[in-house]
Amino acid sequence: MLERFYPNEYINSVEDIDFDMYYKQGIRGVIFDIDNTLVPHGHPATDKSIEFFEKLRKWCSEHQRRVVRIVVYCNFDNMDLHESFHQSVLQSYGVETVHTSNQGKNYADLKITIDVLSSMYSNNNIDEFFIMSNDKDMTPLLNTIRANKRNVAVITTGSTYNPSICEFADSHIELEEICDVEVTHKIIDDIANAYWNKLESYINAQISNFGVTGKYAHYELKYVLTNEIRYSKVMSYELATIIKGFYDDGNIFFYNYKYGTKPCVGFAPISKKADLISKGIIKEADVIATYDIQKDIDDLYAKALR
Repeated sequence: MLERFYPNEYINSVEDIDFDMYYKQGIRGVIFDIDNTLVPHGHPATDKSIEFFEKLRKWCSEHQRRVVRIVVYCNFDNMDLHESFHQSVLQSYGVETVHTSNQGKNYADLKITIDVLSSMYSNNNIDEFFIMSNDKDMTPLLNTIRANKRNVAVITTGSTYNPSICEFADSHIELEEICDVEVTHKIIDDIANAYWNKLESYINAQISNFGVTGKYAHYELKYVLTNEIRYSKVMSYELATIIKGFYDDGNIFFYNYKYGTKPCVGFAPISKKADLISKGIIKEADVIATYDIQKDIDDLYAKALR
């Protein structure tokens, strides 16, 4: 009797999902519980989570599949999420957003459950649901789906998932496998390109201004990481990661300077280094040979988690 509540199939990783096979079987629904899967519970969205949707869309496009609906459930009151317009970024990418308010993770789980059941009871064309979750709290939902003669696959990430959730799914898939899909275009690349153009324009304008007024407003790293996120529409640690990419590729350099008596770290395109030194804006001795921006990224990410 209880066997009807057990999963029909287990899949170890999201990359193991045979989307072609399921599509031929009439499956049209894929559901993901983001907490503890794409990102740990309470953690901010990352490039990886955004890239996942890009990979999913690419797969659908290559296989002539139509994505009907992608929904993200999140408490967008988080300060970094709010200041970086994360909700707007997701919406501009065609992802629906549901603000779950600051009422704990179970509130989001409950909202997901209600939406899944509503879709299941109102649409007979959905033959299977994919639920991304590491949380055993989803097992009652899995049971209900199976009791209504629908298949359900569970997608987990890492080793933190509760094994019991896999016992109630037809298949178990590990997220890490789907992330091996290569995409030629990423949203974060567009943001990085736009930010690079902004950086070059700013430095060029300041050099020109220095020739007229003798004043130069440095592009101070800490200030940028604190205030730029609302304009670039990324999290502070994501912006730091973009800047690290510029640095690793040899496109920028860091230098020390003082704002009054306060020691600061500035940065500029490497192509402007000689110009800044020759005009006396900075000295050769001010240039930082090796700057550990990864430490800034780690500190900003830890702050975001808190």
